[in-house]
Amino acid sequence: MKKFIVSIDQGTTSSKVVLYNKNFHVIDTLQKEFRQFFPKNGWVEHDPITIFKDVKFLVNKLIKKNNIKCSEILSIGIANQRETTVLWDKLSGRPVYNAIVWQDRRTIPMCEKLINKKLAYKIQKITGLVIDPYFSATKIKWILNNVKKTKKLLKENRLLFGTIDTWLLWNLTEKKSHFTDITNASRTMLYDSKKEEWSKSILKHLQIPHKILPQVKPNVYDFGYTKIFGSAINIGGMAGDQQASAIGHTCFTLGKAKSTYGTGCFLLMNIGNQFKISKNKLLTSVAYKIGDKKMYCYEGSIFVAGSSIQWLRDKLLMFKESKDTDELYSNANKDENVISIPALTGLGAPHWQPQVRGAFFGLTRNTSRNEIVKSILESLGFQTLELVNCMEKDSKIKIKEMRVDGGMTKNDSFVQSLCNILQIKIIKPNNTETTSLGVAYLSGLHSGLIKNVDEISKLWNRKKIYNSKISKSIIKKQFFKWQEAIKLLIKFHS
Repeated sequence: MKKFIVSIDQGTTSSKVVLYNKNFHVIDTLQKEFRQFFPKNGWVEHDPITIFKDVKFLVNKLIKKNNIKCSEILSIGIANQRETTVLWDKLSGRPVYNAIVWQDRRTIPMCEKLINKKLAYKIQKITGLVIDPYFSATKIKWILNNVKKTKKLLKENRLLFGTIDTWLLWNLTEKKSHFTDITNASRTMLYDSKKEEWSKSILKHLQIPHKILPQVKPNVYDFGYTKIFGSAINIGGMAGDQQASAIGHTCFTLGKAKSTYGTGCFLLMNIGNQFKISKNKLLTSVAYKIGDKKMYCYEGSIFVAGSSIQWLRDKLLMFKESKDTDELYSNANKDENVISIPALTGLGAPHWQPQVRGAFFGLTRNTSRNEIVKSILESLGFQTLELVNCMEKDSKIKIKEMRVDGGMTKNDSFVQSLCNILQIKIIKPNNTETTSLGVAYLSGLHSGLIKNVDEISKLWNRKKIYNSKISKSIIKKQFFKWQEAIKLLIKFHS
C-alpha cells in the first residue's frame, strides 16, 4: 500500500527533502547547504549540477534511512527558489553557465534600457511584474549575450531554459519532462498570466527564442515519473516556494495573507480570481491553479532577510548559530537607537532600487553585537510594514492577521518584534515548513489522497498566536525614523 509523499524544497542556500505520511505529518526531514558564488559585486550564482546531485542524494538517503520502498511513495512534490535561471544543453545535460540566482543584480543596465524604452507599463500589464533584475527574463538574455556556445546550441536546437523546478524535473525524469508550473512561469517576466501563454511581444523585445522555454502546466499535474531511485515514482505537484508556502498556510480565500522569513522575506495576499495591477509597486503573480480554479496574489519581496543573519554569522562572526540571535536580541540595550537597512543585494518592493547597498545608522561607542542584531531583526519588521501598507492600499482590504513561516520564525523575539511593529495578530502554525507542506498537498491532490482545497483547509493547525505589546504611537515614531534612513540611503546611491 502506498503510504508516503516526498516533498523536495530546493531553496536559495540549501536543499531539503521531507517525508510525509498520509495524514501529512512529518516523518523525517533531511537538509544540505550548498556553496554560494559571488563572482563580482552584486552577482550571485549557484552550480545547478551540485543542486541536482544534492537533491538526488537527499531523496536516496531519506528512502534508505526510513526503510521504505519506492512503491510505497504516492507522489513527489517539488518547490523551488523562483526566478533563478538555468540554460543547458539538452544532449549533454550540462548547463552552459552557472545558475544566475534571483538575488543577482548584473542585469541592472539591461533593465534600465527597457525602462527607458517606455516598456514598464506594458510589461506590468502583461506579467504583473515591475522591470527588475530579480526576474528570469533579463538573466536569460544575459546568458544568451555573454556565453558564446549558446549561439551554436540554438542553431542545433539543443538549448533549453528552466527555473530550478524545471531543471530538477528534467533531470529526475531523465530528460523526458521539460515543464514548469504556472506560478514559476508567472515570475519570469515573460509570461502572460491572463492568457496563460508566453508573451510573444516580450520575447520579441528581448530576442529570446520561444523554443527554449518549457511548457507551462497547472500546479497539480502528471509531470512525469522518476526511476532514478529504483522503481517509478510519480511527480504530481510543483509550485514556486512562496506560492507553495501560501498553499501550506491554506491561503485559499480573498484577503488571506502569509509572510515567509527565509533567505528573503515574501509577503503574499490572495486577491481572488481577477488579475489586478498594483498601483503601489507590488507584484501580481499567480497564487495557484488547481484544476480550473486560478487565483492571483499581490506579493511584496524583501531580498535580504535570513541571509542578513547568515552574513552576521559567517562574515562578521558575531555568533556561531542563528538561534543565538534570540538571546542577543533580548540582551540589547534599549537606550541604543541603531537603525539598519540590510540591503545587501539591493532594495525590493516597494522601492525597487537594485543599486542600493546596506547601511547602519546611529552607531556609538556603546553599540555591541546585541544592538546590531536587534536593529537587523527590527528592520525586517519595518520593511514588512511597508509592504502591508501598500497591500492594504491596493486591495482595499485590512489585513487583520498574518500567518508566518520560515527559519527566522524559530526566533521568538523576532516574531514578537514583528507583531509589535505590524500591530496585527501573527499566527505561527504547528508545521512551520509550509513550503514543503504546500507541495505535499498538491501531490496529495494529484494522487487522490485529498479531494479539494476545502479538505486542505481543515488540516491547518496553529501553534501560537502573537499580539502586539507596544503602543501604535511608539511604532509610528520608530517607523518614521526608519523611513527617513531609507530616503537617505537611496539618495546616497543615486
